[in-house]
Amino acid sequence: MREIVDELKEKPVDKDEDDKLEQLALSRRDRRRYKRERLQETIRDMTPAEKRKYLLYYYKEKIIITTAILAAVVILGISYYKSSRPVALSYVVVNCADQLSFNVDAITEYTDAIGKTEGYQVKGDTNVQLVRDEYTKEYEQNANSQKYINFETMATADYYDIIFTDMEGAVYCGMMDIFYPIDRYLDADDYEMVKDDIVMLNDMDGQPTEYVINVSDNEYIKSLNLGYDDVYIGFAGDQADNHERVKEFLEYLYR
Repeated sequence: MREIVDELKEKPVDKDEDDKLEQLALSRRDRRRYKRERLQETIRDMTPAEKRKYLLYYYKEKIIITTAILAAVVILGISYYKSSRPVALSYVVVNCADQLSFNVDAITEYTDAIGKTEGYQVKGDTNVQLVRDEYTKEYEQNANSQKYINFETMATADYYDIIFTDMEGAVYCGMMDIFYPIDRYLDADDYEMVKDDIVMLNDMDGQPTEYVINVSDNEYIKSLNLGYDDVYIGFAGDQADNHERVKEFLEYLYR
């Protein structure tokens, strides 16, 4: 590859220059035919190495453009394939103590267990820090205001299936009505399964609401290394696929 690049930089000796004045008098079709004929004449007596060098140099623009187009098509194709794959899980970790210590392998362990690794994608975010007291500052005084807006936008757009959080983040999400109430979100069987771990939080109107499930003692949750001992999960996505993935996750935790 390096050899080809070097050859593209060095102009070869042209043994027979095209007659450009003669070309100008021709139609586009005849001009192309004329160039092909002149090219054949030019390279006829060249050695194979000279022919290669000549063609590489004089077609370098087409080679570079074609290569760039092919590379872009491949990159776009890969990106489209990745983004179009069905989702195995979409989650966010609120107030993760150390993103580098978060155990991504545990997420893969989960998708393997439910048979949704090959051909599926996982959407995960561990870079969300929510502090109730910080949020309540005036917008102009809060340097981190935009991060709250971004998180709320994603949550209300049904992007997340599961929100992992500590109590600080849970209180914030409850106050902003980001969570759906557990008793209205889960079907009867799943509600019965988790009811002993449900925690009440105040909603936007200050009313106690069943918003999160305390999963602190679950061994799988511990393996995620979120960086805090008390772990709660809540649900913000209300599309059918969100509900399906939440159901799968809860049944995995409580199996």
